[in-house]
Amino acid sequence: MEEEFAVPLCIALGNSKVGRVWTFSLPSFVTCPGASTWCRQHCYAWRFERLRSNCRRAYIRNLALSLEPERFVAHVLKSLPEDASLVRIHVGGDYYSPEYSAAWLEICQARSNTQFWSYTRSWSVATLRLGLEQLRALPNLALFASLDSEMPQPPEGWRLAFIENDPRASGVPCLHQQGQVESCLECGYCFRERAGNVVFTIH
Repeated sequence: MEEEFAVPLCIALGNSKVGRVWTFSLPSFVTCPGASTWCRQHCYAWRFERLRSNCRRAYIRNLALSLEPERFVAHVLKSLPEDASLVRIHVGGDYYSPEYSAAWLEICQARSNTQFWSYTRSWSVATLRLGLEQLRALPNLALFASLDSEMPQPPEGWRLAFIENDPRASGVPCLHQQGQVESCLECGYCFRERAGNVVFTIH
């Protein structure tokens, strides 16, 4: 069994923006099939990975493990503390394949007392949408469709994460970016509510 978990998985406690919640990430770009040109030009996660090469290496290890879904699920469930109350999926990266989305479905179902939240542009990829709809239906996962002005509107029923310069933007401005709260944890809007859009500034 020790050999099964020989490759380290990076599930970390969040930074000052997110707060002291557990986070999981993948490398940007290579796992972002739904990214628009605008998104690739303004990707904050990529800027972070360039500045911190150790994080980039950790995210690459996460990706390598995720390519074996059964093993990946076992790694996450072993690495994530039993009492973890909040998990942010993908500070960097996205849902890149149906098998990977299915792995997170299994993880979230196994940890029904943990609240997960995530933002995705992979909703715009037809072959990935069914798996994301299954994730979105989970009671313990708040999943937003991220978009910018280059992208069409997501299917009806999704919570939306807009960029402020999108003329269609409507919803609650990110209170952390407005300087009204210290972190996502303090705010809680995205993961405690079951409805409502959010609007982010360019960051």
